[in-house]
Amino acid sequence: MNKNFLITGASSGLGEKFSILISDIAKKIVIVGRKRNKLLKLKKKINKNNKLVKVFIIVADLSKKSGTLKLIQRLQKNTEIQSIDVLVNSAANFTVKKIENISIKDLDSDFQLNVISPFIISKYIGLKMKKKRKGVIFNIGSSSAYDCSKETSIYCSTKHALLGMSKAFNTELQSHGVKSIFIAPGSMKTPMGRKVKNQNYNTFIDPKEVATMMKNLLNDRRSMLVEEIKIKRKVYK
Repeated sequence: MNKNFLITGASSGLGEKFSILISDIAKKIVIVGRKRNKLLKLKKKINKNNKLVKVFIIVADLSKKSGTLKLIQRLQKNTEIQSIDVLVNSAANFTVKKIENISIKDLDSDFQLNVISPFIISKYIGLKMKKKRKGVIFNIGSSSAYDCSKETSIYCSTKHALLGMSKAFNTELQSHGVKSIFIAPGSMKTPMGRKVKNQNYNTFIDPKEVATMMKNLLNDRRSMLVEEIKIKRKVYK
């Protein structure tokens, strides 16, 4: 397939699983995260699967405006990674706090990471995809975009916003060959999933299964358009 990918939040969870899974169909993979050591370990895993794929590491804290701008500047300067075929907005934070304990700093940081950063990155890459008349943007949401639980008011709000953003981009770009797809899994077996209260972690969704579904969507040639996918975990009695 020889596609070029950019994946934020690549150092753990679904972002990591997807980065490894698509190594056999990728020409270039740009992995973005906060910690260089984790990204270097991921690079080794990717190249173990496929020695020919070129992996580019960008260390950036997307919970800060400066980190998002740093990512865009790196993309602008490096001619090898200016053409992205598949964007995965996977970076996110999951704050668990009662409403009375939420600070303005919490709001600023989480909305920057979960909403504003994906919007800026999708705008920059999405408009380049529009010129090529092809591309896919995966926005990793959550079932929290539809149903909220206690002490997740910030996360729930940001995922509602991300859903709206994803649909808006799809409305404007799909006629130009660009798909914007909102992926909304329930609780997954990830570091973030361990923050979920009062639920059995062992029953959570395997992120590799979600990554596999996303990979399969890249081969979808049907005339119908997939705009959002809500994934529920099995209920064991």
